[in-house]
Amino acid sequence: MKTNYLKKYIVSSYILIWLLIIVVGAPASFIFHAPPVMMWILRNLIAWSPTYLLLIGWKYFRPHEKRMTFVKRCFSGKLSLPVMVFSFALTFGISLLTLLILSIIEGKPMMSYIDFGEVALPLSIFLSFTSGPTGEELGWRGFMREEFHKKYSFLKSSLCQGLVWCFWHALLWAVDSDFTDWRAIPYIISNIVGITAITVLMNIILERHNNLVYSVLLHFGFNIVYVFLNVDIWFFVILTVLYLVLTPVAVLIRNRRVRACEGESDDQETDRK
Repeated sequence: MKTNYLKKYIVSSYILIWLLIIVVGAPASFIFHAPPVMMWILRNLIAWSPTYLLLIGWKYFRPHEKRMTFVKRCFSGKLSLPVMVFSFALTFGISLLTLLILSIIEGKPMMSYIDFGEVALPLSIFLSFTSGPTGEELGWRGFMREEFHKKYSFLKSSLCQGLVWCFWHALLWAVDSDFTDWRAIPYIISNIVGITAITVLMNIILERHNNLVYSVLLHFGFNIVYVFLNVDIWFFVILTVLYLVLTPVAVLIRNRRVRACEGESDDQETDRK
């Protein structure tokens, strides 16, 4: 029977994150009452678990390829400054648009929803960047994306990747969320929709520009807003609606581009004949 390396990686990544949260994160917070910066550093170390798992257990997940060959391929696409800016601005802009709509509805200034907290701004930005954006992408958009793309079409592969990624966060929804009453339901729905939609957007960009720097920036653009947000559940409701509207539009544009490229290839082949 052919070994399902993708399944091995997904199951292992879930087990590892749950163990790290239960054994490391929870005691540090609830028993030792670690200060905010220390908890943030611990969360960052935990967020890197998909990369630890992939690189340390490489021979169990991709035994027929060298690590460095894989890593070089993940960053093989030529970097473009406009695409880098766009990648960050896409998710960052959607969150800002959500905040703008919320401020209009509630009649409050946008800055009233921002709380810079106890951690210095430069350190907050650095810790946010060195968390999920740099810690998760090699596993999710590197290994998992390649494996799912071998099995399914672009859209089905992207949806599967998104669902795996979002439910990898499931334990955090219970232990690291302020929404423990009825608001937990729209909050979880928002996470499922948002994370899956972001995966689709990442894959659209990576399909044309195969370099994980772009997915790192897109991930960072999504995460950085939440570092400073002080909002209620309606922010997440609006965010869900925006992603449900914008992501299908992006997929339609991508599909038209792919069909156009295929048409050009067919015309070139006909001319050669």
